[in-house]
Amino acid sequence: MPEKPGPDELLEMFRADQHNARLALFTGAELLAAGREEEAVAVWTLGDDADPHLRRIKDDDGEHPLAREHSAQADGAISRFLTDLHQRSLDAWEADGQGAAGRIRNAIWAMTHEREFAYRTPYQEPQVFYVPDLPALPVTPHEQLPWAENVEAYWSDIRDEFLSASREQSLTVPYVPTNIQMPAWRKLSGSLDWSAIYLFKDSRPIAAEKHFPVTHAALDKADLVRVNGVPMEAFFSSLQPTAHIPPHHGLTNARLTVHLPLIVPDDCAIRVGQDTYHWQEGSILAFDDSFEHEAWNRSDSGRTVLIFESHHPDLTPDERAAIEHVFAERSRWIARRTVLLGWHNW
Repeated sequence: MPEKPGPDELLEMFRADQHNARLALFTGAELLAAGREEEAVAVWTLGDDADPHLRRIKDDDGEHPLAREHSAQADGAISRFLTDLHQRSLDAWEADGQGAAGRIRNAIWAMTHEREFAYRTPYQEPQVFYVPDLPALPVTPHEQLPWAENVEAYWSDIRDEFLSASREQSLTVPYVPTNIQMPAWRKLSGSLDWSAIYLFKDSRPIAAEKHFPVTHAALDKADLVRVNGVPMEAFFSSLQPTAHIPPHHGLTNARLTVHLPLIVPDDCAIRVGQDTYHWQEGSILAFDDSFEHEAWNRSDSGRTVLIFESHHPDLTPDERAAIEHVFAERSRWIARRTVLLGWHNW
């Protein structure tokens, strides 16, 4: 009878086949049994990247009992480790004199939180990062946005820049990628019915600044969410006639999604929570997209808004910095998983 492969042998096998989520499941279990928990979590999260079903096998009665057992191990270990990482990163940040984490101590990474939790506000379900103690308003009043009027002052010039840039077809891309899996999004998947011209995406500049000097000047007046000084996201969002953005929840309640409406025909609207709002050209609408929301264009011409991310106005400067820190620490750990597994030199 062949000898059962050990953790290092399994690790080498997984290194050669990193899209094999089943192999990741059993490799992580052997590493955990050998007392190598962080390596196990690294393998399991890589497996989860390849197939998010990995952590749900435990709930499938049709699966092999051993696979279900290892899936439960993976789910528990990932949640414990990443919940602890959040707290440890804030401990180090505060000990270094960077600030006071405040309400960010109690923040919840929704997909990997160690304990069960419940959302406190109807319709609000942040999918990634939840700060339970923040005031929950579907739409933020103008008086809480002291920068809004300064941005609105540019709106007609921003519209003109969009109209000019939109003639360059290479700048316009589908907002919903072609590889989306969820049935509700298939109609928009890879479609220009909902399109974007990006200025910034994932904290990287996309469109050349030469196309949008006025827009950049306006954004400098706003309270933008930035990562390492670069705006996290800003883009022109266009919705064609008859297009409908299905109900969904955003990633976090720590930010506002800001719309500066540029071209708004009749019969266009957005629902946030229980209420429906009609965009007014040149008037900012700032909403918490962790509330369920959907949008539609029932007119016979296109609708365009400029979209960017702003901080929740109730966050203190320290709390804003703490959020950026925990996101950076989590991203740093994810980026170095293969180094942790010995697959690269330090």
